[in-house]
Amino acid sequence: MFFLKDLSIKGKMTAIIMLTSCLALLGAGAAFVAYELFTYRKTMVRELSTLADITAENCVSAVSFVNLDEAEKVLARLSRESQVVGACIYQDGKIWARYPTNAPVSFFPTTPLEESSRFEKDHLNLFRPMLNPEGQNVGIIYMKANLEKMYGRLQQYVGIVLTVLLLASVVAFVISSRLQRVISRPLLQLSQTAHVVSDQRDYSVRAQRHGDDEVGVLIDSFNEMLGHIQRRELELREARDSAERANQAKSNFLSFMSHELRTPLTAINGFSEMLITEVEGAGRGEWVEDLRRINESGRYLLELINDILDISKIEAGKMEVHVERFPVNDLIREVTEAIRPLVAKRSNALQVECPEDIGFMQADLIKVRQCLLNLLSNASKFTDQGMIVLSVTRVKKNGEDWLAFKVNDTGIGMTLEQMSKLFRPFTQGDNSTARRYGGTGLGLALTKQFCVMMGGDINVESQPGKGSTFSIELPVRAAPKTAVMPVGAPALPVARPKTSYGCILVVDDDPAVHKLLESALREEKYTLKFASSGPEGLRLAKELRPAVITLDVLMPEMDGWMVLGLLKADPDLATIPVIMLTVRAEQDFAFAMGVTDYLKKPIDRDRLIAILKKYHRPYPPMEVLLVEDDPAMREMLRRVLEKESWTVTEAEDGLAALETITRCAPSLIILDLMLPVMDGFQMIAELQKHEDWRKIPVVVVSAKELTPEDRLQLQDYVKKILQKGSFSRDELMREVQEAVRPFLANRS
Repeated sequence: MFFLKDLSIKGKMTAIIMLTSCLALLGAGAAFVAYELFTYRKTMVRELSTLADITAENCVSAVSFVNLDEAEKVLARLSRESQVVGACIYQDGKIWARYPTNAPVSFFPTTPLEESSRFEKDHLNLFRPMLNPEGQNVGIIYMKANLEKMYGRLQQYVGIVLTVLLLASVVAFVISSRLQRVISRPLLQLSQTAHVVSDQRDYSVRAQRHGDDEVGVLIDSFNEMLGHIQRRELELREARDSAERANQAKSNFLSFMSHELRTPLTAINGFSEMLITEVEGAGRGEWVEDLRRINESGRYLLELINDILDISKIEAGKMEVHVERFPVNDLIREVTEAIRPLVAKRSNALQVECPEDIGFMQADLIKVRQCLLNLLSNASKFTDQGMIVLSVTRVKKNGEDWLAFKVNDTGIGMTLEQMSKLFRPFTQGDNSTARRYGGTGLGLALTKQFCVMMGGDINVESQPGKGSTFSIELPVRAAPKTAVMPVGAPALPVARPKTSYGCILVVDDDPAVHKLLESALREEKYTLKFASSGPEGLRLAKELRPAVITLDVLMPEMDGWMVLGLLKADPDLATIPVIMLTVRAEQDFAFAMGVTDYLKKPIDRDRLIAILKKYHRPYPPMEVLLVEDDPAMREMLRRVLEKESWTVTEAEDGLAALETITRCAPSLIILDLMLPVMDGFQMIAELQKHEDWRKIPVVVVSAKELTPEDRLQLQDYVKKILQKGSFSRDELMREVQEAVRPFLANRS
């Protein structure tokens, strides 16, 4: 009953009761009319048969003595019967006498039947034998009666049934409107209670029970569930308050202890330097080495405490970016001079690649220098007798100038598990690394935070035994920003996890913003879903699991900060990137709450698109079937595609490829033509035999020199033909994207 699905429960109950009652009455009325019609037809046949027998008896003598006038006089008496429209007497199979006498012969059946009756559309035909007193058959009498009286009576019955049905419907509606409350009232009250709990987050509310039936059991279960949630919420609040108090106490302790330790350590370092100078002047060289060790240890402790203090400032949200303009070449020169002694200590070589015209940078000089020193120090610490390369390049990113700093080493490298722990405070790759190489695990955590504060990021690529490459990307013009590192924060991933390729959810109460974003992003082929309130946004986020959420702050009923807090509190939604769109300048608070990015209204379209591209691609990852018999070529193509987050299935010949397609049809086929068992031409021919398979786009990548006949054979069935060795990685991906574009449009 699809028409009932959108009705309220009251409407459904009323409709069901009325529908049931009306159908029952309609069935009873139809049965009554059918019975009356059947009974009337039997009665009509019986009465007409009696009339025919009487008329036949009166006509027997006239028929016996062949007195036609007498017979027609007897038949003429039938004019008194309004339902009889005609009659005749057959002798020897022919009409002998008839009524009315002026009726044409065609008015009567040409051939008489044995004793029978048959209803036609508008009349009843009746045949009866004529028997003389001796029982001999002297003829057959036929009578034709109209059905006007029967149809009139049928209309009367139908009118009665419809009248009863109408009256019964009114009575059923009145009764059902009252009776449905027995079931709908407790359910509606339960629904209202659920809405109150959902909107107000008040778990102390309880639904009222009205009886001991199934609805009563449901209400008891709902109340019990609310009780569990209420107790759990109290426990979580207490745990959160306790954690916040512990966090604040730890931050206060770290800040206090860092300051208290810095003062004596500064003195120790200063006095040790003075003593080194005096001892060297006095010619007591045997003491110099010991004093240098004291000085180095003091400096190490001071650096450690400075790092701890920086971590404390970040956790408290008090770390600031002091922007100044400086030449990048001078920064690189200063950093390399400071790090060379440490590099030389492990017999490493340092190579610097920085163009002379690299220009200026507007950022926090101290933090940029500390980031580079941390990376170079780590590279030197984990590399023995190897090569360390520091390279600087200026790149364009989203239409803006950025600087890319890369530190590459040939050291011990890292596993994926070790890389996943890199940016946690007080954490290193593993315990064995910490024991062997030392360190506190603060340097990279601070480097990550400093990069984020200056609007950039840091990434790492590494393989065990082959070294590591750390890449810092910073805007040439950094905007001041405050960073917050929550205590116990999970590891910041080295590589961003694969985006869930769904839609973009826009949460904003202003319809004009919906239209603006829809217009701005139409050409980018993003799928947009809109929510006009916080509760609706939370519901859609739970249902859709969007790739990105844009969130307004100023909304009625539930503002953006509350929505953001609920998103981050939900484990299923916490990882979805959230972009704030608002008129308020609350960037610091937004980033502290876990916002991915922040845009002020009026919205800059280019900036919005640039941010969305970081977290969501318009096209989802595709499934590619790679058909290539050369293992090396197959491996190269697979890596190129997998770097673009495409899922690759391999097949080494056409037959294996067809078996793969039978199991799961891919979104794209990359096909070599020269294959064993079944070549590319044969495989394309097989694809054309199946309605679904011929829709799969095919890109041919082959070393075969194609003849005009080959190209003619392929032109209607493949999207692109690429010659091996004549295309770059970017060209391959561009052609592949173009090939699947129509397929994606059809699929969406």
